[in-house]
Amino acid sequence: METQRIMVTGGAGFIGTNLVNELRSRGHEVLSVDLLHHEDEADLYSDSYSDYVRGDIRNYRQMERIFDDNEKFDYVYNLAAEYGRWNGEGYYENLWETNVIGLKNMIRLQEKLGFRMISFSSAE
Repeated sequence: METQRIMVTGGAGFIGTNLVNELRSRGHEVLSVDLLHHEDEADLYSDSYSDYVRGDIRNYRQMERIFDDNEKFDYVYNLAAEYGRWNGEGYYENLWETNVIGLKNMIRLQEKLGFRMISFSSAE
């Protein structure tokens, strides 16, 4: 099997962590992108977070820089999402910005850079 370069947004979430670990176990080069607030949090989520970048899909220019600073990715799994009743009721603007604006930003980057993208987000 050929080694692929893969980015996983939301890579520190429940689904993202498991996907990152599985892809790495299959020999792929994986960059995990998420919004962890402290470096030591990364150890809680994955076997190895040597390839972790803090990034916010709501910020197009920030994501563009992450792509510019790395070699071309073959695939991007977009798992970054806000979810749940608590977020939906109390913080609906964050939910909207991440789930809608963030996805729009990733689609714009996909059109520009030509990577294959898989977008799925649900832990419920």
